[in-house]
Amino acid sequence: MSTQQILLNVPVSFEQVIDLVKQLSPAEKLQLSEVLLTEQSIDDIEIPEEHKELVRERIKKYEDKPGSYFTWNEIEQKLDARK
Repeated sequence: MSTQQILLNVPVSFEQVIDLVKQLSPAEKLQLSEVLLTEQSIDDIEIPEEHKELVRERIKKYEDKPGSYFTWNEIEQKLDARK
């Protein structure tokens, strides 16, 4: 059986695309996910301003009192001590 590619310019909704993706085989879904990941640019990701502000606040809080926070090693030691 030979396969033939046909290009269609048919408007479809996002929900229809999802329904089509659900019909793909696991191998085809993996292939699609690889294409989507390689097509995505860091510039495509929008970070909401409120998220940026939250990070700025946390950084400032840390800079004001760096000694009041634990390093990752200290956290691991505390967790290990509980065992």
